[in-house]
Amino acid sequence: MKAIDVLGIGMATVDILTPVARLPRSDEVFQVESIELSGGGPAATALAVLARMGARAEYLGTLAADSWGEMIRRDLEGFGVGTGHSPTVENAQSIASVILIEQGSGNRVILNHSSGLPELPPEAVDPALVASARILHLDGFHFRAAHAAARIARQAGVLVSMDGGAGKRWEGIEQLLELVDILIVARRFAVSLTGIEGEWDAARALSRYGARQVVVTDGIRGSWFWDGRSALHQEAFQVKPVDTTGAGDVYHGAYLYAFLQGWEPEECLRYASAAAAIKCTARGGRGALARPEEVLRFAAAYRPQNSHLRN
Repeated sequence: MKAIDVLGIGMATVDILTPVARLPRSDEVFQVESIELSGGGPAATALAVLARMGARAEYLGTLAADSWGEMIRRDLEGFGVGTGHSPTVENAQSIASVILIEQGSGNRVILNHSSGLPELPPEAVDPALVASARILHLDGFHFRAAHAAARIARQAGVLVSMDGGAGKRWEGIEQLLELVDILIVARRFAVSLTGIEGEWDAARALSRYGARQVVVTDGIRGSWFWDGRSALHQEAFQVKPVDTTGAGDVYHGAYLYAFLQGWEPEECLRYASAAAAIKCTARGGRGALARPEEVLRFAAAYRPQNSHLRN
């Protein structure tokens, strides 16, 4: 038996969350009801989701030796995510984001400070650690280390999952995609990389890099799946949104959890969509991470029309 279900290499941040009635104008000052700190980052949040659901998850990435870096580590470990292989970097500053959350809609504006935190070097990737996992999950951050880990994973028979982000296309991304088995990307990323507007057609184009399963997500419009045989659409679960921050990251973690259970694609899509919807009912990327029984109960009670097959 593998020691780790999912090893994640990617971004781990501090999110500074502020709900606002509307986005402020220049030179405007007004009161807000709260300012909160939360852990963030695509790969890190997906791992927190997996751990909350009962999977064995491990984070690999650099963490700054500042107060926020300590908070990031404690937050991940509080969810049950291992961080023992992640080096602490002295004289560095943690990555942070200020997120303005529009009350009523749950939409947000993200102000990101990259901070210059050194990336994880490829030589810091332990082949034995990668081989001990069932899935290696990447979000494109620590790119050279991620690429090295993906090559190790391919040689060791470890599946590689990738979060394609919300639209950014990285230099060398094509070489990394060739090593990915499960590819879940936002629609903007799919269109940017393929030039194709249609979700299923974009998913088919992305699958030519070699992924066994491709999912294209687009918020409230749902998600589209292609595995070379079946084209599926999962409608988004409609909830009253409080904050959409991290919904995509939660989707990734929940999808991988469902995949690890051996569920069919329709079940994976439905489960991930339900988990992401529940997350949107609370502030912060990790504000409402549900356990499996809660996700299944929510999905069963909601009963949306979903997973339509197109021949």
